[in-house]
Amino acid sequence: MDTECASHEISSSTEKTNVVEVESVVQSWMVDYYFATLCRHFKARSGPEFHKALKIFEALVDELESCSHRSGPPSQRTICCLLARVIDGEQLDVHYDRFTQITPLMSALPIWESLKEASDTDLHAKIKTLLIVQSVAVCVKKGNSKLAKETLQWLEKETEIPEKLQGKLTAIVSKKDAFDPLLMNLTFNQLLENIDMFLDAFSLESPSVFLLEAASKVVEARHERSEKTLSEQDRSERMPSSPESIKTEEDEAQVDQLVLNMRPKRKLLSKQTHDPWKPDTAKKERPKRTSICKVSRRSSSPSELQSDVSVTSKTRRKWTAIDDRMLKAGVKKHGEGNWSRILNDFEFNNRTGVNLKDRWRTLKSKGEDF
Repeated sequence: MDTECASHEISSSTEKTNVVEVESVVQSWMVDYYFATLCRHFKARSGPEFHKALKIFEALVDELESCSHRSGPPSQRTICCLLARVIDGEQLDVHYDRFTQITPLMSALPIWESLKEASDTDLHAKIKTLLIVQSVAVCVKKGNSKLAKETLQWLEKETEIPEKLQGKLTAIVSKKDAFDPLLMNLTFNQLLENIDMFLDAFSLESPSVFLLEAASKVVEARHERSEKTLSEQDRSERMPSSPESIKTEEDEAQVDQLVLNMRPKRKLLSKQTHDPWKPDTAKKERPKRTSICKVSRRSSSPSELQSDVSVTSKTRRKWTAIDDRMLKAGVKKHGEGNWSRILNDFEFNNRTGVNLKDRWRTLKSKGEDF
């Protein structure tokens, strides 16, 4: 009854107001909700779910920004542009720029610079350094020395790099050293964690998400009604039954037994026919995600600059000398047994913590120098 009265009040008040303004307010609530959803998927490192929500967010914000009813720095769209590029940061075959030489992390740098006023000074400087280092580190770890060199040249032109940091990155690129202490101390995982800190600080300053609050109240009300209904049912079951009700239940039981006895015998062969399988009904392969939008990816196809990147195979592969060096460096930094941390810092091509543990046992049995 209360819901009907509320809906009647809303519909009557909506008729008196401008429908366009009302729709704009509703869309702004939806934008806030999907922005919060994107932040949640980013923190969960859920790339597929993030990109699904990103498509909806982008469509909503494009429609909303065409109106003049919503503004306010920093733009949620700008932050989502940053998050999309960082969550794809280690995928060199994904592009957000029309130039294939621009990797996702390179594309994220100018966006982060535009958010300078929205973040703490120290945090902004740290994330900028991590973006610079990881833009080069990802290329080196993937074995793409040509792209690493071009990335460093681009960074020298497009952003301010401290002289000391520039010298270290130059040495790393020339030596193709993926185990340099700089790359070990400024990891991609640290970049993600620092951006999480930025999102937490931003959410404290931004208004609460109306749709989430309203939905929470609806869910709480449903639970209260459900508990009340269960308690009423339990109370009615405990009350003693009258002779009339007992007699009625006995009659119903007798009728149910008659119905069961009249049930026809089960047939051994069914008359139902099934259509034979046809090739046209087979599941079709989904097309790859492509988009020309500013927020979404431009392509997912490998670029020409990645010809020297080794293709990851799902079949069992032999451990190479480079793999052993990465494993030794990881154990030296994190200690034996911390296989998940070592996997976060190095590219082992789909190997698991169990694989690292077994290989480490083999190296120790051979008496390798550590």
